[in-house]
Amino acid sequence: NVFHPNASLEDKIDFTFRLYDMDCTGFIERQEVKQMLIALLCESEMKLADETIEIILDKTFEDADVNQDGKIDKLEWSDFVNKNPSLLKIMTLPYLRDITTTFPSFIFNSEVDEIAT
Repeated sequence: NVFHPNASLEDKIDFTFRLYDMDCTGFIERQEVKQMLIALLCESEMKLADETIEIILDKTFEDADVNQDGKIDKLEWSDFVNKNPSLLKIMTLPYLRDITTTFPSFIFNSEVDEIAT
């Protein structure tokens, strides 16, 4: 399971890339990051001005979109996440280690379902 503390960094990076690549183009585009950011803000009951959101998006793409083509490919995402490991912090549920140690037969299998477009 990608949320287990022992899951590989590569699995977590791959999972988050597919999560952000909402339209399954093989790239993370600005609008996808914006949608995810707004969803996370809503979930946290936070409100940021549109200008602040645009500044966050500008900085994200300035740092992550190395070849400056307006989209983030998988290698760029991997490099960006490796430089900013806090991005994956929410991808680990520490108590899963305890559950799987206490109940070894407790096995998780999770994958991102493909969405038909």
